[in-house]
Amino acid sequence: MTLLLACASNSLGAPDFDTEGAAPGNMRFAWIHGSISAKHNQDVRIQVHQYNAHTYILRQNPAVHWEAPFMYLLFGEERAVLLDTGATENADYFPLRSQIDALIQRWKVANRVADIELLVLPLGSEASQVSGLTQFDNRANTQLLSPDTDTRRTWLQNNALDLGQRSLAVINTPGIDDAAISLYDPFNHFLFTGNSFYPGRLVIRNFEAYKDSLSRLNTFAAEHPVKWIMGGRIEMSDTPGIDYRLRSNYRPREHALQMPPELITDGYQIVHLINGREDIRIHEDFIVMNGVGRGARDYGWPSYTPRQYQRPFLR
Repeated sequence: MTLLLACASNSLGAPDFDTEGAAPGNMRFAWIHGSISAKHNQDVRIQVHQYNAHTYILRQNPAVHWEAPFMYLLFGEERAVLLDTGATENADYFPLRSQIDALIQRWKVANRVADIELLVLPLGSEASQVSGLTQFDNRANTQLLSPDTDTRRTWLQNNALDLGQRSLAVINTPGIDDAAISLYDPFNHFLFTGNSFYPGRLVIRNFEAYKDSLSRLNTFAAEHPVKWIMGGRIEMSDTPGIDYRLRSNYRPREHALQMPPELITDGYQIVHLINGREDIRIHEDFIVMNGVGRGARDYGWPSYTPRQYQRPFLR
């Protein structure tokens, strides 16, 4: 079962990607947040939000999988790209392919396009990004750009992904995931960072690589107009410095998905301060973890949590 949260454009016409500044879009809505009893959850399996005429944001229901990852479907004049494919392979529980097909058909009708090529591009190799990839096997007019494949390297060889009148800049951002990349969309001024930087637990697996990645992102954001950082998950609550516990599929008070670009500077400064040590540092909007497991808590480690926010962790 699926749901479209916004209506397509009422006017028909050729795709228009010429804008002054960032293309306008709508983020005035709430994401579904799971339920205490996952098996009794009645929400849609995939929540879909149309940010604007050529940009869709999708989220997997937290009751279907506790990671509740985000996916992004971006249209250009010649092709579309799906960023990440969710945390569940089984299409009966997670009908990603059918949802994407429906959105593409809707966009083709609205823009009077006979057909459009689809690229499926995970921004990393984590399960929450690649599990739904097999749903697109044998789909016509589709390229699967799986991590560590020659097809992916060929498409991204110039550090750009051309959709036709909409070209995305590619930035290598390993450290949490060796295969991680981030993309910049000059149409929306979005910086898509996948699981490399998002409002949650940033578990560093290669310290020097991650430090270099944040430095690259920081430099890029300083040189380009970035409206928001758009990550792949949400693990923080709306209380600064407080995260939801690992595997929680009920998160009624989440942090916003979109983050201001200035937070990359904060992240880089925290990583620089850690300097390779085993450590957990808590920022109001994310948690940096080095040398510990993803489920570790901050007890015994230095913490940035202000005293007024030092409350018991949410379930």
